[in-house]
Amino acid sequence: MNKAIILANGLFPKREEALQALLQSPLLICCDGAYNKLVASQLFSHAQVLPEVHVVGDGDSLKSEVRLHPPFPTQFVSGYDDQETNDLTKAVKYALTLGVTHVVILGATGLREDHTLGNISLLAQYAGMKSASGNPVKVRMYTDYGYFTPITETTTFASFERQQVSIFSLSPEVYLTAEGLRYPLQRRRLHYWWEATLNEAIGEKFIVSVEGQGVALVYQTHAAK
Repeated sequence: MNKAIILANGLFPKREEALQALLQSPLLICCDGAYNKLVASQLFSHAQVLPEVHVVGDGDSLKSEVRLHPPFPTQFVSGYDDQETNDLTKAVKYALTLGVTHVVILGATGLREDHTLGNISLLAQYAGMKSASGNPVKVRMYTDYGYFTPITETTTFASFERQQVSIFSLSPEVYLTAEGLRYPLQRRRLHYWWEATLNEAIGEKFIVSVEGQGVALVYQTHAAK
C-alpha cells in the first residue's frame, strides 16, 4: 500500500472531494482527536466498503467511549506517545513504517491559528522523509480552499487559468524561480512570507525551481479567482 490519507485534528473537511477521498482511501490514519470527529461525522454510516482505519497518538484527545466501542473496524496503534512532537508527525512517521510513499493530509488547518501555522510548517520536515523502503515521500496538505505542496527541487505543477498561487520560502537562503505565473520570479530570495503570495497561474502548468538546500511551499486554490 503506497498511499495514505492522514486526518488531523483541525477543522473536519467539508469539501465534497475531500469527503469522497476519505471514503475511498485504502488506508486512513487518524490523529487521536480526529478520530472523534470522524466518528461524529457518521461519514462511514452508509458506506459499503470501508478504508483500513488506524489511530495514532498519545490518546489524550481520544474519547473513551469511541475507543472502547468503535463503530467500525479500527486499529489503535500504541508506542507513539513521544511528547517532543505532535500527533500529525506521529501519524506521518507511522505511515512511513507501512511503506507509504504518497501522503495526503486533511483536517490540519481551520481552528487554532498556532496549530494551523505549526502544521503547515511541518511540511518542510516531511519533505525530506523517506519511506521504510527508502523511497522519497511525496506529501500534500489539503484544506477546503486549496492545497500546499513542499518542494526541494525544480517542480512542474498542473494548474489552470486564474488559479491563485502563493509561494513561501521556509529557507530564506535559497533562490526561487517561478515561470508560468502572472508575476514570475527570477532567482529571488524570499525573506518574508508575504513576498510571493497572491500570484496567479496563466495556463495549464507552472514551474518553480529551488536553488540551494532548502524547502519552499507552493499553495494552489481549488477554484479560479
